Amino acid sequence: MSHFYLSHVRTVDEEWVASFFHDLCRVVAKRTGRSPEIVGVRGKPQSPDVSVDLLGRSTVLVVLHSPRYFSQSYCRAELSYFQRRLNMQRSRTGYSADAVVPVMWEPDPAHALEAVLPYPPLGVRSQAYQRDGLLHLLRLKARYRSDYEDVLRATADRIAVAAEQLPEVHGFDASGSHSPFGAPTPVGGQAVSFVVASTAEDDLPEERQSSQYYGKTALDWSPYAPGEPEALVSLVKNTATALDFIATVLPLDEETVERIGREENPEQLVVLLVDAWAAMRREKRTLLAAVDDRGPEATTALEPRSREDTESVEQTVALDELLDHTLPLMRRQHSEYDRWGLPDAESFTSSLRKVLIRLQNEALKSAEAVRPPATPAEGLHTFPLLGRYSS
Repeated sequence: MSHFYLSHVRTVDEEWVASFFHDLCRVVAKRTGRSPEIVGVRGKPQSPDVSVDLLGRSTVLVVLHSPRYFSQSYCRAELSYFQRRLNMQRSRTGYSADAVVPVMWEPDPAHALEAVLPYPPLGVRSQAYQRDGLLHLLRLKARYRSDYEDVLRATADRIAVAAEQLPEVHGFDASGSHSPFGAPTPVGGQAVSFVVASTAEDDLPEERQSSQYYGKTALDWSPYAPGEPEALVSLVKNTATALDFIATVLPLDEETVERIGREENPEQLVVLLVDAWAAMRREKRTLLAAVDDRGPEATTALEPRSREDTESVEQTVALDELLDHTLPLMRRQHSEYDRWGLPDAESFTSSLRKVLIRLQNEALKSAEAVRPPATPAEGLHTFPLLGRYSS
């Protein structure tokens, strides 16, 4: 196993990328006591080919993000492959490994690093790195040597402590399928919007005492991994990516309800992630009712309710009655699989995969229903149609 795989835009800045790769291997080797020649790998500098073998044998993916990163299919493929491994690991264990390390190679004015790569950032204080990126530090190493060494140390620290061996996955897509928030969507992926119906920690209803599942915003809600902000967001994004969906995650607010309410495209899918406790707040009940009215064809709901959350288990009857009253249409939907009160990350992931596949099929049926039949090139046939409606 290699400690890390370096993902970057190839054929560009090769001299500087090679220098950083060499230095990072040296520092990681010193941390781990292994040879610098075996701790790190990367793709062939002049080739767009992606090696599944190298990716599968690496513990961590180090991403050198730049404005061109997501325009390269091999970069998207490398990130997508690691996200799928993370998704499988989370479905088995219930928690996510720190296996993707984002490094700002060059700043991207259009897409902030934390938005397109929602993984923990490097713990560095260098203002030069935060402002101009790692490439700038390399080019002016004589001036920024201490800043550069700080970035090296922070990256190596993340790599050295990541001992979790992620499972390998099959069905590798060499074109990649990951799309960052706000970035151009790669051709071929179907869009799905995940709407998180929860609250921030400081906005919880009075009845809710277990605040460890919440954070600064509603998107920090983490029902299966208390203390890990955005763990649920990461899980749903990774699951969607593994099925070649383009995922957008939104909080349940008036702007989101208006946005999904004016969607007339039958292929626009919406998955509501429901925190039953949020429905105790009047403003959330109003917003949930608006989503419930959108119709079941391209909208569905999933409700995580961890068996480890003893407060939720004790209030099962009250929470179920609250959801029955707030989401009557969705709660009446009959389904071959469970979507409510999902007790752990594994059952949630399984249900989510089924939901996405079903919604995709329903959207395709809706699109076909509104699409007029094509007229044959030779014109309409003059003989009667055979079937139950023929004369």
